[in-house]
Parts: sequence; C-alpha cells; structure tokens
Amino acid sequence: TLAHCNGDAASEQYLRAYERLAEEGADVATLRPVMIHAQTVRYDQLERMARLGMMPSFFIGYCYFWGDTHLKNLGDRGYRISPVKKALEEGLTCSLHQDSPVTPPDMLHSVWCAVNRISRDGVTVGQENKVDCYEALIAATHGGAYTYFEEDTKGILRQGAVADFVILDRDPTAVDSMEIKDIKILNTIKDDEVIYTA
Repeated sequence: TLAHCNGDAASEQYLRAYERLAEEGADVATLRPVMIHAQTVRYDQLERMARLGMMPSFFIGYCYFWGDTHLKNLGDRGYRISPVKKALEEGLTCSLHQDSPVTPPDMLHSVWCAVNRISRDGVTVGQENKVDCYEALIAATHGGAYTYFEEDTKGILRQGAVADFVILDRDPTAVDSMEIKDIKILNTIKDDEVIYTA
C-alpha cells in the first residue's frame, strides 16, 4: 500500500496503523507499505519504519523548490526535511519522486537535490542528509522498482531485466556534484527500442 504522508502527524497515523497490524500478527514487511513524501518524517519514526519494513519515497525536490520556506516556517527542523541519508542509515530502501506537474518530471534534478540539498537561495538544507550520487541513483532506479515489487526485472542492468534505460552525455558519479542536474539525456531506450534521441 502507498499513502501520502506529508507531515509527521500523518506519518504517525500511518505508522500506528501498521504497528497495530504487526501486533495482530501480520507480516508487515511482506506488504511493503510505502510512505509517499515522508517530507517531515522524524528520525524516531524512521527507526520504527525500519522495524516494520516500511519504505519512504521522498519528494527530494522540496529541498530546492521549498527548502527556504521550510527553514523559515520550521526553523532548525526544516534542515531535516526528506532525510534520505538517515533513512539509508536505518537500512531502509528509499525511492525518489516528483509531483508533476507541481515540479517538472526530471529525475536527474532529483538526484542533484539528494546529493547537494541546495535551496533556491543557495542554502544547504541539511548537510547530514546528503547522499552520494550512487546512493541517489539507486533510490531513483532500484528504489522505484522496489516500491512495486519489480526489483528483479526493473531498476537494474542485467540479463533478463526489462531494457528500459537512458544514455547520458556524462557519468553522474564522475562529474562535480553541482553539474548533475545539467547532464543531458542522449537516448532513451524503452522495451529494447530507442524512443528518444537528442
């Protein structure tokens, strides 16, 4: 199940529902519940998510688009929005998403946000929750597939997997982290066919 939880009170509601299921004997991890946005999920809530096998899907672009607003409205707590690194440290599988048309559907921008956590005003929104580029790419690919129980055939490059991928003009793990959002897609391959060429 997937539920939109934008706020720690909504996160708490979702957690308590699944904790109750677990208390009643349900194997919650096999259900793979997904907390969409997990925008202001608290660190103690991430620990509980890990015990349940619950997964956060972060709208990481918030750091850029509304990071300054979060810092203004929430003070120091604003630095902890979309805590990707802390979630990974808890052993959680994460994914990244956008809310198109709220923001453009640009996964390389999301990867850039996860790595740099820079707001529009140039403020670092939570240094401790930056991830490296490889971790962000895993969340953007494997994480999305894992959300839908498709991690054996999608979000990976191996024989037998679905041939959906892009060819980029530069290696995102090898460029300066601030350049990740400027990487161009040269080709898009879908079901073994080139459907886009720059």
